[in-house]
Amino acid sequence: MRRILGRDLVTELEDLCGPPDVGMRDVLTDLAAIAAAALLGNLAGNVWGPLVAACYIGIRQRHLANLVHECVHSKLLADRRANRLVGHLLTALLGEGFLPYRTGHLVHHARLGSDDDPMFQSYRAGNIRAAKPTRRSFVLRVIVRNALWPLPKNAVLTLVTKAPDEAWRAFAARTALWAGIVAVCWPLGAAPYFLLYWALPAIFIRPVVNWLTDLGNHAGVIENTDPLRQTRGWTSHRLTRHLLGNHLDDMYHPIHHWCPQIPWRRLPEAAALAARKLDRWGETPWCSGYFFRRRSTPDQPCVIEDIVARLNATT
Repeated sequence: MRRILGRDLVTELEDLCGPPDVGMRDVLTDLAAIAAAALLGNLAGNVWGPLVAACYIGIRQRHLANLVHECVHSKLLADRRANRLVGHLLTALLGEGFLPYRTGHLVHHARLGSDDDPMFQSYRAGNIRAAKPTRRSFVLRVIVRNALWPLPKNAVLTLVTKAPDEAWRAFAARTALWAGIVAVCWPLGAAPYFLLYWALPAIFIRPVVNWLTDLGNHAGVIENTDPLRQTRGWTSHRLTRHLLGNHLDDMYHPIHHWCPQIPWRRLPEAAALAARKLDRWGETPWCSGYFFRRRSTPDQPCVIEDIVARLNATT
């Protein structure tokens, strides 16, 4: 990337690196939003109130996973040990191990688009490359079909089994954490609330949001040999940004791959810098909107449209 971007641009991007001093505030904000959603869902009652709250909590769990991603790159907090500690705690709460996630993610960066890349493997497992997909068939087969069974099944397996590269001590610790939460909730009559407002969103909602953002990051472009064309970025209106692009690493994913140490808050600044200084900026896949084109940018495809077009072009 130093050769492609040029020394001057790399130097300016590196000036944007360095962990902020508000990382724990981000964690506490997401946890507070989850608690507030659970409270409002319970107060709303009926069926729809708790259901909407559970769905939103699954989305906020994805936000927490984005902060784990910051911990993997040691850019959520200033201290490397603190990043590991928060990363272990958050992944345990989300039902997975920190070390397997970190190992897989670092391989993803180092071997992007290769057979060893976990993201590329997930695309194959999700069967995204069918012959000449339409947008409707892609949504039904790749998103809806995976959301109904493979994604929740894998979430449950991740929760209850030890990953090959996960230490038994770490697996025992996260198992004890979940068991301890249930043990505390049970005599208080709060176990059903933990199930509804944490466990079920972690199994049925967060994996779907993860899958949507993962598709937006690289689907249809990951096999390109040019690093500038292997990763997709996108923009959207405020609601979609909040639901699918919070903490910005997914929306500005090309910048993240070019310079992984830039904290999420500074990615828009880095993108503006690259747009001014990089001659080949226009070659980077960039979309506007996720499921539909935005009226403000009718010449730019949305993410789903771009994925389908690129898959058709290479099938």
